[in-house]
This record gives sequence, structure tokens and C-alpha cells, in this order.
Amino acid sequence: MNTSKAARLLLVVPNAARGEFVRHLLRAAKPDAEIVTATRPDEAMRTLMGGSCAAAIAEGSDGIAIINALNKEGLDVPVIYIAPDDEGDLLDQAREAGASDAIFRSELSPATLQSALHYALLWHTQEAQKAISKAKYAEIVGMERTASLARLASSISHEVRNPLSLIYLATDLLAKPKPLTEEMRAMIVEHLRRGARRIEEITISVLEAYEPKEMTLTQEDTNEIIEEALRLAEPNLRSSVLVRVDKQFGEGLPAIHADRERMVTAIFHLITNAIDAMPTGGDLVIKTSSRSFASSERTDWRSEGGFVAGDTAIIIEISDTGHGIPVDKLGRIYELFFTTKLAGQGTGLGLSTVQKIIQLHNGTINISNRPEGGVLARLTLKTTAA
Repeated sequence: MNTSKAARLLLVVPNAARGEFVRHLLRAAKPDAEIVTATRPDEAMRTLMGGSCAAAIAEGSDGIAIINALNKEGLDVPVIYIAPDDEGDLLDQAREAGASDAIFRSELSPATLQSALHYALLWHTQEAQKAISKAKYAEIVGMERTASLARLASSISHEVRNPLSLIYLATDLLAKPKPLTEEMRAMIVEHLRRGARRIEEITISVLEAYEPKEMTLTQEDTNEIIEEALRLAEPNLRSSVLVRVDKQFGEGLPAIHADRERMVTAIFHLITNAIDAMPTGGDLVIKTSSRSFASSERTDWRSEGGFVAGDTAIIIEISDTGHGIPVDKLGRIYELFFTTKLAGQGTGLGLSTVQKIIQLHNGTINISNRPEGGVLARLTLKTTAA
């Protein structure tokens, strides 16, 4: 690999002020790099086609245009893409187009750029391995472009890379020759723990989504499960002191057949989502009740929940008075890694996990915007009487 080429980076930004900010971060992430700048895609392409740059860092819609242009020209240059925080669709487009990494603006830091550059600058040294990987991929999927698989792999890679940057940072601090203070030691341990914990959460969620472990069903009290989930969410409630919790629990409810640990997890995710949706305060209402299905009802309960006329079900309703879900995003809320939260505030694992848990219990879940504002999550679960 040509070392001078590896140290030359192209920064594509629309204006000088924005360029200086990203340039400052790049200098901190890669002090030995030579950074050249372009403000337009055509200017960037002329530089990249000259073969003098090892990688490009590009923002906004221009960044996607550059990736597509590189693909069209058959130029194998890694592009690190930076998206505005409210443009998750652009982030997805960049990954699917072939960006070596895709980062929200709010995630930009020397550590995240250092990690992204580390992989980008290995791009050309791994051509043989990439060719083998592509051949194996073609063999597995029969030369078909499986968009959902590509999206999942890209999402997992992106999610794992952030905690990996924490671990890299911690190891870099450990490698420094000067003695560690107790404060520095505690910070390193925290970086390692946070990174490892996040990777573990991602791994477990993906495995649960695609290969769930065996269920252990027992007779459980719905209200007790919700109380346990509220105890787990106590730190979130303490940090959101303006959120008021209103428990409207039904009395004498029949028991449900449930895997207690999984059901607590599902309720916990719904509660924390509701809290996060009310950053300036509001009302979190949790209501439980029971109902019996009548044969005269014209609803989807038979096909969706496997209920028959005369069955009794438990209804759990968790509502908030927050900002609601954008109408154009409602159809995607259960997708793995999809989130409507700002960058760094959500992973998109919660609702996909909740849906899987409820489906494993042969129940139904419905999440909708309330007419008066906020979101209502409604769970229908089988009871031991069903």
C-alpha cells in the first residue's frame, strides 16, 4: 500500500465553515494525514479519478452522488459518509450505495472518525479477501442482490462500530507510557464496560430476533410484571422528573401464560420509549383490563391472536402525551435498527424486540398515534382461561 496515498484524504463539504469543523476533527483523528478539500461533486470526482487520495469524507446528498459516481466509474475508493441528524434515510442510502462507513453529524468525534478511517485505509490492502467474500456471497444467495440482508449487515456493522470505538480509545489510553491516575483508570474501565455491554446487547437482540431461545411459560400476574418493569425503568423516571406515572390497574385479573423475563423486557421497552418521547414532561398512563371475545365481533382477533369466541384476554395499554410518531414512519417501527429518535438516543432494537416477544406469546401488539397527541401501545395477551 502506498503510504503517501494512504495519508491523503479528500474532504467534500458544501461550505468553508463546515469544512473547517470537520477538518479539525480529522486532524485530531489522523494527525499525519494530508487533507484536501472540494465543495462540489464534480470537483471531488476529478480529484478522486486522479488516484491521489486514499479515502473521501463527504456530507449530505453530494456524498451519495459521489458514491454513485465512483460505482459507475468502477473506482474502488472508500467513502465515509456524514448525514444530518434528521436524515436517517440518507444514511441508509449511503450504506446501500457502498459507503465504507456512515455517521450522523452528532456522532462526529475524533474517536469515531479514527475508527472509520482505520477501516477505510485498510480498504485497498484487502482486495483479495474482498474478492473471496464476494464470491462466497454470490454462491450463498445465488448471485441475487438481497437488499434486506445487505441492510441488516450494514446496520449491525454500524451499530457495533460505535462501541468498538470506545474500546479502541480505552486500549489507546492503556498503551500510553505515562502512569495512570485513578481517575484515568476508572474512565478506561468504564469505556471498556460500556463498549462490551453495548456489543452484547446488539448480539442478544439480533439472536432473539432471528433465533429466539426456548420459552419458559408460567402463570403470571400482569400487574406484577408491569411493576417489575417500572422498577427497571426507575433511573429513566428519575432523570425525567416531569413525567407523571398513572397506574390504572384492573383488579382480579386472570393470570397470563408468559415467559416472565421476556414479558418484563417487552413492557420495559414500551415504558422507556414513552418516557423518551416526553423530554419536557407529560403523563405516562398504564392501564390493565380483561375482556371476553364475542362471536358477533367483527375484528381481527381470531386470525391475529388465535382467540376463539368466549376466550378471555388481558389488555395492557401504555400511553404517553409526547410528540408521537411521524405518520410516514409508522410502517417501519418494528424494523430491526430502525428508530425515529435522534442519533445517539436510540438503537432501533426496542420495538423489534417487543414485537417478537408478543408474537412468541401468541398475542397481538398495536402501536398508534393518539388523536389528542402522543402514542398508545396496546397489547392483547392470552390468559390461562383461554
